[in-house]
Amino acid sequence: MRKKIWAALLLLTAAVNVAAWNSQAFCDWHVAHLFPLSVNVYGRLMSIFPFSVGEGMIVLAVLFTAAAVLMVPARIFVRGGRGKRLISFFCRAWAWTFLGVFMIMTWNCFILYHASEFDETYMADRAQRTYTDRELIQVRNHIVKELNALTEELERDEDGLLVYRGDMKREAIAAMQGLGEEYGLLAGYYPQAKEIAASDFLSQQYMMGYYFPFSMEANYSTSMYIANVPATLCHELAHLKGFIYEDDANFIGFLACIRSEDPFYRYSGYLSVLSYVESEYRKASGKQEFDCPGVAGSVRDDDIFLTSEAWEKVEEKAVVETAVVKAASSQFTETTLVINGVSDGMKSYSRVVRLLLEYYDGILYNCAQDGGAVLAEASAG
Repeated sequence: MRKKIWAALLLLTAAVNVAAWNSQAFCDWHVAHLFPLSVNVYGRLMSIFPFSVGEGMIVLAVLFTAAAVLMVPARIFVRGGRGKRLISFFCRAWAWTFLGVFMIMTWNCFILYHASEFDETYMADRAQRTYTDRELIQVRNHIVKELNALTEELERDEDGLLVYRGDMKREAIAAMQGLGEEYGLLAGYYPQAKEIAASDFLSQQYMMGYYFPFSMEANYSTSMYIANVPATLCHELAHLKGFIYEDDANFIGFLACIRSEDPFYRYSGYLSVLSYVESEYRKASGKQEFDCPGVAGSVRDDDIFLTSEAWEKVEEKAVVETAVVKAASSQFTETTLVINGVSDGMKSYSRVVRLLLEYYDGILYNCAQDGGAVLAEASAG
């Protein structure tokens, strides 16, 4: 009977995945009506714990997998008695665990990859437009001007590093809930983001945080430079609302930060997209000369992943070389994205520039009226 139940649940979950691949409407309905239960119920429960439950689950998963590998040869040599019963119990536990993982990943992750992206939901008209270097330059100049102005307002220590005195976790929730007043899918309850104990190892993967679907937690690294924290918190919280694509989460994190009343948050938001915009700008400026403002030195200094001191500590504690960890992490992420239908893999991270061009349409320029010509140097937040 138990085998029949297991098989039925496996087939049902597989059928849900087939439906997700073939019906965006089904996935959008799931994101709007079913997925929020994960945060509102399970996410609330996990928020009781002050530590990252997801991180603990990863450790248990590694141990469980190692035990499973050892059980394979054990089944050959153990043929009876208590040992055989123990192995049989472990195999059943592994089978049900596999099913549970498949079901949770389907509900909290796989389906989300086939739902509408942010601009399809909230900027559908602009998502169909074509943008040129003129619009890119307007967006780039606006971001640079905002950063150059904000960097003068922020507190720094004697080494020139940024200092923050407020409660970043609470401000992240406030920023996201504020965004939810305009974008309905982002409204509602958010658990506080949790620090990752193994932040140094995460840094070796060049990751600032992660969304863990098994505990519905937004996790972030404590090793990264403080300027990255606000945008990262909002980025990971965006995943908890069903926006699984990295470019969507990047954009939502940016938008939540720049609309905050906290200048540190606004600075982090603009800084989080600077490298993406500058990369596209350099490609454009290679074709012709543009009269554009330069990025302030302090902004350039803040546009880092880790400080040099933090990197030294990471390398001192490293069990495996950073290059090896980064390569393995990149390959895993690339494979995961491609398997879930993101054909260009990690290149999707840079699609945030396209979202920025769409967002600023009607603020810095109006492509609907003039086909792309710049209308105004309007101030935007």
